[in-house]
Amino acid sequence: MSGNQPENIEETEKNSIKKAIMDYYHEGHVRSDPELYKSILHDEWKFFLFDENKQLRIVDKAEYLSWYDPEKVNKNLAWTTEFYYIDVTGNNAAAKLRIECEEVGYIDYF
Repeated sequence: MSGNQPENIEETEKNSIKKAIMDYYHEGHVRSDPELYKSILHDEWKFFLFDENKQLRIVDKAEYLSWYDPEKVNKNLAWTTEFYYIDVTGNNAAAKLRIECEEVGYIDYF
């Protein structure tokens, strides 16, 4: 066994996480398609945000999905996703990223 094998396995895991986020979460924004989110977000998933009154709001998956409609997508928006970090420890992982377009920008933690 190579001394780099655990490092290679971790890198493979990080690449798999990036691919899943790009294929489903990023593309969900690009296409405004709730079906893509269904593939990646756990049924118990929650979205935490501060509303316009600076009050913490917690949105469940069903409400979050209702915000997206492929028929109303603005195809002129250029969405980008930048990964700040992905940490893999055993069977757990955490990721921090920024996803943005000309209209909005978010820092997301998974």
